[in-house]
Amino acid sequence: MNLLERFLAFSEAKRFRVYAIAAACVALIGWLDWFVVNVSLGFLYIVPMLLASATLRAPQILLFATACGVLRELFGPLHHQPGAIGRTLIGVAGFALAGFFVSELNRKRKLVTRHLEEREEQMLLRRQAEEQLRAVIDTSPLAILTLDSSGRVLLANESAQQVLGFQEPLEGKQIQPYLPILNRFLTMQHPTSSLRTAVETRGQRPNGEVFLANIWLSTYAAGNGPQLAACIWDASENLRDREGTGLNSMMATSRVLIGAVSHEIRNLAAAALSAYHGLASVPGMDQVEHFRALGTIISGLERIAESGLKLSSHDRAAVANLGMVLDEARVVIEPTFRDAGITIDWQFAEGLPLVQGDHHSLLQVLLNLARNSEQALESSAHKSLTVAAGLENDLVVVRFRDTGPGISNPGDLFKPFQPGAHSAGLGLYISRAVVRSYGGDLFLEPQSSGACFALQLWPAEEENEQPGD
Repeated sequence: MNLLERFLAFSEAKRFRVYAIAAACVALIGWLDWFVVNVSLGFLYIVPMLLASATLRAPQILLFATACGVLRELFGPLHHQPGAIGRTLIGVAGFALAGFFVSELNRKRKLVTRHLEEREEQMLLRRQAEEQLRAVIDTSPLAILTLDSSGRVLLANESAQQVLGFQEPLEGKQIQPYLPILNRFLTMQHPTSSLRTAVETRGQRPNGEVFLANIWLSTYAAGNGPQLAACIWDASENLRDREGTGLNSMMATSRVLIGAVSHEIRNLAAAALSAYHGLASVPGMDQVEHFRALGTIISGLERIAESGLKLSSHDRAAVANLGMVLDEARVVIEPTFRDAGITIDWQFAEGLPLVQGDHHSLLQVLLNLARNSEQALESSAHKSLTVAAGLENDLVVVRFRDTGPGISNPGDLFKPFQPGAHSAGLGLYISRAVVRSYGGDLFLEPQSSGACFALQLWPAEEENEQPGD
């Protein structure tokens, strides 16, 4: 800060002290001008004018300049000479111009100072935002990368080094050998356009290890060409868990289906065996070759049924969070129903207990019931589905109630391979078999209009009170 800026700042802070100094200067100059003969000292009035004008307003500056101009003429050696008015006006104009110059100079100084303070505040806020953003990037569990137009890494956090298997910093390295899909997004877009998308692709680490990468990326234009920002997540473990869980769920459902089919086969084999024994009482029937072959076939069917029942008898103690299962079903069901113009009313009681059942198997049962309701509502004028869940008589009951045309043949509803059914007609048959394998039940409740499927499940705490199958 130079001397002038210091003075202007002092005038702003100590204005009354400056006014007193200026007044004293005016008095001193007037006294000297009065006593000094034949020499005019009136030009010195510009000194108090410059001192005081920094904080004066325009009318005050004009008034002060007028006072100085009048004093200059009164105490000057020419005050008796003609032209006093002209000399006074010239003096007032000179003093006023000097005062306005100092006032404007101080105003500009305050504007510059305010502008500098705002810039410093903005720089501080920007620096704080950059620090916060850097902290978010550095501590993020997601791998975050930015690439230039050639595919070189501009910025990478610690998670990016871990995901890609690098010990040293990634900045300056080509991403092509490890995530080649990112280079394709850089080259396929025009520099002035931007892209925001998510992809699932294969990634490779420097040691040759392959992993599944879920990438959220966006492109943006920079001065030297298009650039790309990407958030990367290693989904390999999630894939293994998902596929393992899916396999276990499929095997569990398969065992239930095998058991249900084996039960039907055993019933048919028992009926056929009864008829076989009845025919065996006919004289000479045991000598017929085809009759003996029929007995062998019936015995084979019995053994197949017994094997299937033994396979399905390996029961697994499973506990599911029904609230979570319903939430996942809601996420899957709602978009499809919304596109079909069907309204869904979800009515879940508070504090639903854990239930006996496999999470994924129960989810498939709920999705099958929802799909049946969607198909039933295709031709309805009023398309509405209500899904309610609550605790009734120590059982957890989930109801799917729709406004469709209803069920014309409820007696054949849960039988497999029904004529006219969608797919193979096994959906409800398998769903009920799955629910019954955990001690629950699935049945159709009578309604005056529409259809209502009720799913009964045992709370996990009531494990020892299940009814027999």
